[in-house]
Amino acid sequence: MTDTHTVVPVEDTAMLATISNEHSSKIKETESTVTAAKATPADATNNYADINCYDEIEIEDMDYDEDEEKYTYPCPCGDRFEITRIELESGESIAKCPSCSLLLKIVYDPDDFMPDDGEDFELDTAIVVS
Repeated sequence: MTDTHTVVPVEDTAMLATISNEHSSKIKETESTVTAAKATPADATNNYADINCYDEIEIEDMDYDEDEEKYTYPCPCGDRFEITRIELESGESIAKCPSCSLLLKIVYDPDDFMPDDGEDFELDTAIVVS
């Protein structure tokens, strides 16, 4: 299959400049949208105000699988939304369905998912003298 291109001479250079500027603006707008979509939670500070989610639920309404360390919730497509404990620890608040494009906003307290830093660990330093 061969692409056929038609070359149309543009005699008005002002019109050509306008078309070029409009094209450049659209490219920059698309690039910034893609960059924002690829941003990590740390970069985006989890500002998902502009993302269209199917629903918003409390973390307590989700099922937790201890073996896989992930929370799930039924999706209308028949599969289940998923979000891992690691994602929650990193500040993520959007669960994704692996079978469709729906997203689910999760309401939770990020402090409940702070990684354990070992503060509860106690070392026995007693010396026994016999």
